[in-house]
Amino acid sequence: MPDFFRTRNWDLIGRRRYWYALSAVTIAACIYFLVNSKVQTGRVLNLGIDFTGGGLLTYQVPRPIPAGQQAPLTTEIRGAIEQLEIRNFVQIAGATVGGKNLILVRTQFPKTAETDAQRNAAVNEQSEVILAALAKDPRLKGVRLIGQDVVGSVVSHELISKALWAVALGSVFILFWIMVRYDFKFSVTAIAALLHDVVVLLGAFALLQTQVESPFVAAILTVVGYSVHDTIVLFDRVRENLRLRKGATFAETANISLLETMTRSVNTLLTIEFTLLALFFFGGATIHDFVLALLIGVTTGGYSSIFIASQLLAGWKEREARRYAVMRAAPAPTPPPRRKAEPAPEPRPAPQAQAPQPAPAAEDSAPAAAPSGEPAQPARAKSKRKAGAKGRKRKKRF
Repeated sequence: MPDFFRTRNWDLIGRRRYWYALSAVTIAACIYFLVNSKVQTGRVLNLGIDFTGGGLLTYQVPRPIPAGQQAPLTTEIRGAIEQLEIRNFVQIAGATVGGKNLILVRTQFPKTAETDAQRNAAVNEQSEVILAALAKDPRLKGVRLIGQDVVGSVVSHELISKALWAVALGSVFILFWIMVRYDFKFSVTAIAALLHDVVVLLGAFALLQTQVESPFVAAILTVVGYSVHDTIVLFDRVRENLRLRKGATFAETANISLLETMTRSVNTLLTIEFTLLALFFFGGATIHDFVLALLIGVTTGGYSSIFIASQLLAGWKEREARRYAVMRAAPAPTPPPRRKAEPAPEPRPAPQAQAPQPAPAAEDSAPAAAPSGEPAQPARAKSKRKAGAKGRKRKKRF
C-alpha cells in the first residue's frame, strides 16, 4: 500500500475535541450497557460456564465425525441443547483415524440449584436430556455418555480473581516500562487508551449478551498487548521527530508523526482484521466468541492509539507549554521598597577633663590677670607689684 497519509496536510491534533467527544459518547454508551445488564440479569456480563460453574459431559459416538462435518454439527448440537433451555458450550474432540469421535458438552447450573446436592442432581438430569437429544440425530446413532464432572463455584471464583489480577498486573508492568523508556506523561496516556479499549470491549459484550468464557481473558490480554504495541510505535516516532524538529511545537511534531505512522497502523490493522474475519465466519462455533472479542478489541486498539493516546499527550504537552509561556511573560515581581537607612548619629566628643581652677585669692593677694600676649608671671611677682603700686598711691596723697 502506498504511503498515502504522509503527504497529506491533515490537522489531526487540532481536531482532537471531536475525537474526545466521540470517545466520550462511546464510553458512556458502554457504561450504560454494563449497568443495564447488571440491572436486568444480575450480572455485568453474561458469564459462561467457566465462571459460573456447571457440568462437564463427555459423549462418544461409534463412528468418527469427518473434519468437514464437525463445524456444522457443533452448531446444530448447540442449538438443540439451547432449545432445552440449557446454556451450553459444545466442542468436538478426540484423536481417531478419519475424524473425531468425542463430543464435549459444558452445561451451566440452573438458577434454582444453590446447594451442591441440587447441582449434582441438575447435572445428572441434564446429561440424560442431552443424551436423548443427541440420539435423535442419525449421524450420532449409538452415542453414549462416558464421563460426567461438576465444576463448582470455587473454581469459577478463582478464575475470575486470576483474570482480574492478570489484567491489572499487565497494565502496571506496561505503565512502568513506558515510564522508564519514555516519560511519565507517555505512560499515563498509553494506559488511558488501553482502558478505553477494555471498556469498549466489555460494553460490546454486555450489549450483545455473548457468553464470556475463559478464552475471553486471553482476548483481553491480546487486545491490551496490541493496543500498547501500536501506541509505542507512534510514541517512538514522536520522540524521534522531537530531536529532528527543534523549532516546531509538540502538537505539530505529534501531527507529523501521526501522518508518518498512519500507513503502518492501517496496514497492520487491516491484515489482522482480514484474518479474524475469516476465522469468524469459517472457524466454527468453538472460537466464535473469542474471535469476536479480538475483532472488537483490535479495531478499538487501532483507533485509540491514533485518536486517544497521541491526542491526550499533545494536549497535555500543549497546556504545559502554555503555562510556561505565561510564567515567562509575566513581569517579575517587584521587590518591596527598601527602607532608607537612617544616618548613624555622629559620635559626640568625649568631654575633656577641665583643669581645676585656682581658688580666687583675696583682693590684696590676688594676682592681676596677665595681659594677652604676655606670658603669665608667678603669683608672688604680681603681689609685689600690686603692693608697690599701692604704696606709691599713698605717697602721692600725702
